[in-house]
Amino acid sequence: MLYCAKCHGVCPDATAKCPNCKSGKLRQVDGEDLVLLHKADQYAAQRLGEEFDREGIVYEMKPFDGGRISYLYDSDVLPTDRMVLVRWKDYEAGKAVSAKLKETLDEERSAGAEDFEEMPRKKRILVQIVSVFGFILLIMLVVYGADWAANWLRGLFA
Repeated sequence: MLYCAKCHGVCPDATAKCPNCKSGKLRQVDGEDLVLLHKADQYAAQRLGEEFDREGIVYEMKPFDGGRISYLYDSDVLPTDRMVLVRWKDYEAGKAVSAKLKETLDEERSAGAEDFEEMPRKKRILVQIVSVFGFILLIMLVVYGADWAANWLRGLFA
């Protein structure tokens, strides 16, 4: 396996350029190299860090700076997202811990989703229409109120 120091990716030996960042500076991966496991949101990264500490897996969390995305935890890229890097010799153990934690997080998220009741489509459209009219009414009240206040002040000083 070849290692790209620029993006921390690992690729097959026959590769001339890194498939993630197109860098041509590839070398044989060393057991101590920190390789990209995946991207995680802030909460998942914190939980992964706790699990890695418990398992004795050497890891590092860096701010996510774009590039290859693993949609393991979240499909949206947020400024708080982290790149989860583990030592190459701990890579398989890190994947196993990560997969186990993903199941746990999915269960937590689905347990919270049971309390949520989906609104029927017609009711949702009605609520949106009423909200739009309410917002327009609020804007009109602010504009007319400001106009009235300006006229009142003008009357005081005229």
